Amino acid sequence: MNFKRQFQLLLLSLLIFTACEEERAEDKPYQYIAYYGKSLRVCAEGTIEFTIEPDSTLTGTWTIEAKDGFTQKEIGPQVGSGKLSGYIKNDQFYVNLNPRWADNNVFLTAYFSEVISGGWHWSTFAGVSSSGGFKLSQ
Repeated sequence: MNFKRQFQLLLLSLLIFTACEEERAEDKPYQYIAYYGKSLRVCAEGTIEFTIEPDSTLTGTWTIEAKDGFTQKEIGPQVGSGKLSGYIKNDQFYVNLNPRWADNNVFLTAYFSEVISGGWHWSTFAGVSSSGGFKLSQ
């Protein structure tokens, strides 16, 4: 193999390594803060980790605690830990914190940017039981 070919392979390897390092940076945990209703009262805090796949789907995990006297009865099953799934479409972020459940889900919806902020809602067979705002930041 000539020097030019070796140099090209080395350069390609470095580019691939750099791309992989950038992708891993997305796996850093986000700090999650949820607000109850339209107030600025914090009802839950924790961490959310996710990976963005090439097809814009999201997979990850979460660990969240209720705060300020709130319980799962008021804010739904965003308390504890679990796996999440979702996707990004048209710069919007859609996540289900309870993807394996047919009922009793907490959904997060936001515009995707460096700081992700939007709304959460707890959905049951009876409809939306509770909702509020949230923020994710690294």
